[in-house]
Amino acid sequence: MPRVVFMAMVGTRDVQVRTPDRLKQLGLNLNYREKLTTGWVLASSRSDGELLWNAYRRNNAIATFIDLPILRACLDYIRNLNLTNELSVILFYTDQNPKNVSPQHYANDTVYFAHIAEKWLSDYLERNGMRVNVQRVVISRRYSPVDSGKMLRFFDQRLPELCQPDSVDWVFISQTGGIPTVYEALLLQSIHHFRDKCIPLYVLPDGAVFPVDFREFLLEAFYREQARGLLEQHFYASAANSLERLNLTFAAALCRHAAYRLLFDFRRAKDVLDEIANDPSLGLEEKNLIESFREDMKNLQQDLPKPKGQNDSDTWRQRKERIRSCLRELYWGFEIAVQQGAWLEVLGRLIRLAEGVLQLAVEETFKRPAGTLDEILKLAKEHSRELYHQLRNFPSKTNLNLLRGIAKRLQEEHPTWLKPAEEFSEAISLDNGLVQLRNKSILWHGFRGISKEQLERELGKTIHEALQDCREVLEKMEVKLDESPYELVRRYALDALSQ
Repeated sequence: MPRVVFMAMVGTRDVQVRTPDRLKQLGLNLNYREKLTTGWVLASSRSDGELLWNAYRRNNAIATFIDLPILRACLDYIRNLNLTNELSVILFYTDQNPKNVSPQHYANDTVYFAHIAEKWLSDYLERNGMRVNVQRVVISRRYSPVDSGKMLRFFDQRLPELCQPDSVDWVFISQTGGIPTVYEALLLQSIHHFRDKCIPLYVLPDGAVFPVDFREFLLEAFYREQARGLLEQHFYASAANSLERLNLTFAAALCRHAAYRLLFDFRRAKDVLDEIANDPSLGLEEKNLIESFREDMKNLQQDLPKPKGQNDSDTWRQRKERIRSCLRELYWGFEIAVQQGAWLEVLGRLIRLAEGVLQLAVEETFKRPAGTLDEILKLAKEHSRELYHQLRNFPSKTNLNLLRGIAKRLQEEHPTWLKPAEEFSEAISLDNGLVQLRNKSILWHGFRGISKEQLERELGKTIHEALQDCREVLEKMEVKLDESPYELVRRYALDALSQ
């Protein structure tokens, strides 16, 4: 069952008298300020309100002579939505220190109106088949109700204490009556804490109630700024959530694609594109972008082709291009991880790039697969038994270690064969503590964290210098690093936000 809350600031017009003459007959002589179409307004919500409250709590029949037209109209609106038959009502009121405020402000305090409202609304809602809990909350005397800044701080503190955002589904806010600084602060902080669960209500003089649209306006501005900030740092999954709230569905889909793609989850990255590809509202530019990305996913999802022999040139070409595609994705993710300051991700991608570059170089040289330990050992055995036994005796047999062993031997025998791969290893100082740093992190067998300073100390250069060195070596190996798909997604989403 949905959990529904209604909050309001009790104002000086919230309790009205229907028939002053009948109250007078009961010996209740009240002072009135004005007559409205809905009833008579008491002259002082404090002194007259106290008299009325004392009479009401002793005699329930008084309820038939009074009305709460604004609060009642809001609650009737909520009832007619048929969301639930249980309702929580929170009524804010003032009870100021007479030493610190003017006599007029003290006379307008709504402490007794809040008592009347608690009793009257509880009875009214229960008669209409609802279970209700009404809570009165005083605005602390430490906070002046006419000070906007103090009211914002008050509601920022109290709202989460009164109503945890995760514990409710709907929060309705009255925007009629009360002190303007109070109900404005209540509105802004309700939107801040409850976001799209918050529904401000305004009551017209004739009693009609309608939801106020500035909640949507304020939230739209918030989600736009939130999405921009997330896109600047390439946080695509979170950006997609904000874009969906703004009904920018195509931009949101592109961001979800980018989020899966960064994780090398190419199947789900393609599924996102497939879901939106048939949207009839897409223009030619959007369709071309989707087809380009779908083609990328088709290639990246495939296993590495297995050539039938050294002379199977077509399959070798396809295999090399597939490896280059993966290296491109690794490098683009490396760039993003640097921007995000995700140093563990930076380390993991750096070492995986080194392994991929060595694999590509060794396979190009020997026209033999080198993607698994068995393939690498078989290749070494075909080259020389001495190299094979050397690799078999490595204490740690990983693809990276074995490929490095082959590369070092070949550098001694044929210095030019694996030059680009060796340049990459030198560019990221693979011979020093970088691998050891990985081994002590959660990427391998340890629990140590990774910092930018540790990485740069092991690299012997800044992260951005290492980034540039990697790019240069990859381009020498014909890994085309033209415009990143992530930059295309980000630019499209930012353009959509600007329209």
